[in-house]
Amino acid sequence: MSSPVVDLHALGRPGRLLWGRVGSKNAIVNAYAFYIRGRKVGVPKNKLDELIARWVFGTLLTARYSGSSETMFEQDLARVARLDAADSDGFVRGLDDALSETLTNDYWGQTLVSALETQKGRAPAALAFRAAQVVLGTRALFSAQYLRNLFTPPAQGLRAASEVHHLFPEAWLHARGIRDRRRVNQIANLADVGWHENTVIGARGPADYVPRLREKLNIDNDRWGRLCAEHALPMRWESMEYEEFLRERRRRMADIIRVAFRQLGGESDAPPVMPPWFLPGAEAVWQRIAETERALRGVVREVYARFGDSAASRIEAAVPEGERQTLARNLARRPAGADPLSIVDYLYLGQLPNILFAPDVQQEARARFTGAQDPKQRLMAAVSQIAPVRNEIAHVREIDQDRLLRASVACADVLEMLKGKA
Repeated sequence: MSSPVVDLHALGRPGRLLWGRVGSKNAIVNAYAFYIRGRKVGVPKNKLDELIARWVFGTLLTARYSGSSETMFEQDLARVARLDAADSDGFVRGLDDALSETLTNDYWGQTLVSALETQKGRAPAALAFRAAQVVLGTRALFSAQYLRNLFTPPAQGLRAASEVHHLFPEAWLHARGIRDRRRVNQIANLADVGWHENTVIGARGPADYVPRLREKLNIDNDRWGRLCAEHALPMRWESMEYEEFLRERRRRMADIIRVAFRQLGGESDAPPVMPPWFLPGAEAVWQRIAETERALRGVVREVYARFGDSAASRIEAAVPEGERQTLARNLARRPAGADPLSIVDYLYLGQLPNILFAPDVQQEARARFTGAQDPKQRLMAAVSQIAPVRNEIAHVREIDQDRLLRASVACADVLEMLKGKA
């Protein structure tokens, strides 16, 4: 039987090399044990490969086995040991549940962001970001070369194809009185570039070298926006104050890591990450989508509020039966004591039209779309244009201008209907 390190195709060989530097052999050995057990309980190979890939990703990211690894492994093993010998779904769910207990919203939004405030390139969070870029197919900054190719070790004596570059160069920072190595060498100030590009950047500030390199390499706005998104760089970062840049980039780096975890199948039932970065031409559309989504969720709350304590159950009943299990798993993540109508925040955008026009609320819902002819069909048509674009922006995927335009027009139509001006 092959090793799970070989079967972790989703991470790619360069991604595995990056993780290997963590030195956490326990994580790999334990993953192999779960891999063998997964095969025994009948988890399909492609599903098992993806599961073990995100298990390795998650356990190395959180340093799960760096402390009392034997005790933690025993606890993890106990989760699946008591399952039926052929319960493959239970096996997958058991490992995913173990990760979800650690990889909470607070972890992604606070703990990981804080962990990225380090100058240690071998820190789990730092390696996680580079591995995430491999998973997501990121290109080197100022280059068309994929990082997964540039990370491959060179032949003995040859220069590595990729080099780490200070986005705000050391000499430039020193000249402005910023000399603390923990700030200058913070991983949020580093990016992988091709070695040739690194040699021509020099010691000038980014506001100087970025336009020069873009012109020299013929990098247009669309391509530049994509590179910035892939490297977790805020729009117009080259002109930002240094401390603000570090704060903003750490937050985006954490989001990139989370998106990669989801690319490996993690948090499969959760809504897409709402990224703070934007692809070219997508910023205005994303803001319009967010505005439209808030408005629709607000209407759902209003029309169901009259049901009082039974409002949440009525909303759940309006969700198609095949989607209720997913909703239940999403709701399990709600904080204790949450408002029952917070169920609205856990619905997918595509579910909102049918919930709004369920038989017991459709009359009141129609009144909210004053002046619209056949508001249900019109709303469903608009959402069919909006939802796919929303998801692709959230997953840092390129979207052609026509689709962006159609989504923007659809948002405007929904907002117009809600204002009663249609």
